[in-house]
Amino acid sequence: MARIGIVNNPLARRNLRRPETPQLLRRLLGSQGTLVDASTDEELKGALAEFRREGVDILAVNGGDGTLAQVVTALPEGYGPPPWPRLAPLPGGSMNNVARAHGHHGTPQRVLKRLLAQVRLGRPLAVAERDLLRVEADGGSPRLGFLFATGAAVRFLDLWYEEDRHGQVRAAWVLLRLLTSALLGGRLAREIARREALRVVADGDEWPAAEWLSILAGAVPGLGLGSRPFSRCDEQPGFFHAVGVTASPLRLVVAMPALWRGRPWRRQVALDAVTRDLVIEPRQPLRYTLDGDLHQARSALRVRTGPLVEVVVDPTFAPPHRLPGDGLTGREVAG
Repeated sequence: MARIGIVNNPLARRNLRRPETPQLLRRLLGSQGTLVDASTDEELKGALAEFRREGVDILAVNGGDGTLAQVVTALPEGYGPPPWPRLAPLPGGSMNNVARAHGHHGTPQRVLKRLLAQVRLGRPLAVAERDLLRVEADGGSPRLGFLFATGAAVRFLDLWYEEDRHGQVRAAWVLLRLLTSALLGGRLAREIARREALRVVADGDEWPAAEWLSILAGAVPGLGLGSRPFSRCDEQPGFFHAVGVTASPLRLVVAMPALWRGRPWRRQVALDAVTRDLVIEPRQPLRYTLDGDLHQARSALRVRTGPLVEVVVDPTFAPPHRLPGDGLTGREVAG
């Protein structure tokens, strides 16, 4: 029977509001696994070392997207080369795009209950194979993650982080403010829509535009609030979906309903490609986000295909997931 290890980030915002969550998760686990608190690099390194000694098969992460990115970044050192334990994101943060992209909704306890029920009944687990993004800034150590963005997306997060309470409702409110401002030609939309001068090269091909509203890259289809801007991320194994947005704010507003449904990007709105190597060269320091955490690159930024991970999918989740060899449908593995 599969053994489960949970990395719990006590500083994740939802966990700060609900400090009883770790104890509830421990009770649910029982003798099936171990929960370890980790809010620093050293604590995370220790947690992964413990899980490796225990032979953990499923690595659950109770935190948001940022916590999940920190965990996968630490995996090469903590576990060595892939294959790694299957990942099970528990939606314990304020931003849980990766968990939702795999059908995990509700509290961390609810998601863990469903996972444990499958394992204890001997039912096979559905998994999605994901090629992580490997992000390198200024030649520094790489960060691994699922969702990358510059420009307008970073400034959206600045607005979102202004309040202590985050989550889907807060994100919808910020988006509504921006849409209203864009339709009225307001100052807020103009600030968000400020373009950045960047040289962008995807797999050796230079993109023609010189200024960009945002450069995006995704290893999962969704970017929150039900949107699916990276609908091509599963098109080819070993690649990710990169998007360079060139549209005006108003044109982007008009295009949003189609993008929400996963329709292709129109050339009047953006350039996009399925790529393995995205090089971004800014004229001045460039802020970017990886899974909700904010960073800065001074002169060079590179996004490449990273290691492959298997992410556990909720058994009731309908959208397609990649099967080795076809890039489309999910597969099942013994629990």
